Amino acid sequence: MDTQIKNSDKKIIPEVPLKSLETLWLQVGGTLCNLECTHCFISCGPKNDTIAMMTLSQVEDRLEESESLGVKDYYITGGEVFINPEIFEILVAILRYGPLDVLTNGTKITAEKARRLREIQNASAHPLRFRVSMENFEEAANDAIRGKNSYSKAVTGIGNLAQAGFSPILTITRSWEEEQDGEMKLQFIEFLRANRVPQPQIKILPGFMLGKLAENERPYNVEERVTQACFENFDITQLQCATSRMATGEGVYVCPILVDNPRARMGNNIEETLRPFPLAHPACYTCRVTGMTCKSST
Repeated sequence: MDTQIKNSDKKIIPEVPLKSLETLWLQVGGTLCNLECTHCFISCGPKNDTIAMMTLSQVEDRLEESESLGVKDYYITGGEVFINPEIFEILVAILRYGPLDVLTNGTKITAEKARRLREIQNASAHPLRFRVSMENFEEAANDAIRGKNSYSKAVTGIGNLAQAGFSPILTITRSWEEEQDGEMKLQFIEFLRANRVPQPQIKILPGFMLGKLAENERPYNVEERVTQACFENFDITQLQCATSRMATGEGVYVCPILVDNPRARMGNNIEETLRPFPLAHPACYTCRVTGMTCKSST
């Protein structure tokens, strides 16, 4: 199969083949969120319903399809997934099929909800993990990005998960020089230990010049694009889009980063998306250059 296509400028755009469908993402929270982070790549917020929350029925449809296609693990994200009124039923449904990672800002996780999550985990043979997003171990720095009181609410949520026996992974978007990663990781690990997280883990993400970050900092420039030269010494199938797809209530997209981009919509269902995808969007450049994956593994 031809692995290249040409755009309107006659430049060759690499295409990433679907090596195998290992991971299914589900946009359970849509773009609704109780926070309005200044770097959110899909500009989530309390009034953004551009992407609707998924219903339990919609999730179940994609789960049935995913089983026949050999999907091995699942991730849910938003928006904020714990705004979805069917979230607990959705968790139970997904855990019937495989391991599940839940991306959340943690601010909605009360002690009662954490106990219910523990009950759901105890009833399942598959692991249930949580990724809690924050920006800084200092309250003022964190709230400058995520909003007033977001730090204290997230810390409470992390503590409730830890009390219920979970070890949430702390996810941070890099706001410092990459050379400082080692130092920052150590401080975030200490932060988690101070909040009694049993097995502290950190995931650092690069910023994507989309949505709020494009508004508040800068958009991508014309040089930030994937070219054939990017893959001379790099296996293109290492990109996460070679092994995953992103389902919403209104179709299936290539990945979580481009979930609000019409050109990234590949079909109505998963089976329609089992084909190569052209890496024409500048966000693809960030994934290639940083080696980033949205999955919990670093």
